[in-house]
Amino acid sequence: MKDFFQPLLAIFVIAPYAVTLLLFVIFKVTHHSSVRSLRIAADVTVPFLFVSVSILLSMIAGMQTNIILMIGILLIAIGYATAERVRSKEFRMKRMIRNLWRMLFLVLSILYILLLLVGVIKTVFEYLTK
Repeated sequence: MKDFFQPLLAIFVIAPYAVTLLLFVIFKVTHHSSVRSLRIAADVTVPFLFVSVSILLSMIAGMQTNIILMIGILLIAIGYATAERVRSKEFRMKRMIRNLWRMLFLVLSILYILLLLVGVIKTVFEYLTK
């Protein structure tokens, strides 16, 4: 059973940046500016990053950690909404959600890279101790 799911999990772990790169190239070829192409690609990549970070976190921790990840994202959203409300006199929900979504891209990207490194290091140590 593990042999069946391992390639599937590997695709989900590698997919976020493959999707980002593919979408960036597609939008760049269709005559969008580089900045707009990157924004669109990043916006579409966030759900893939969420799934990948969730899978990596579950593999490293050895238990289901989806609720912890969701609570973390919710706390980031609450903190960002509060900061946005204090900073500006006019609170624009659409702008706040768009900026939050792009901030989640950055946060999840950093988590993805860190978890990938931790996973590789953990695997190397497990291999060396056998």
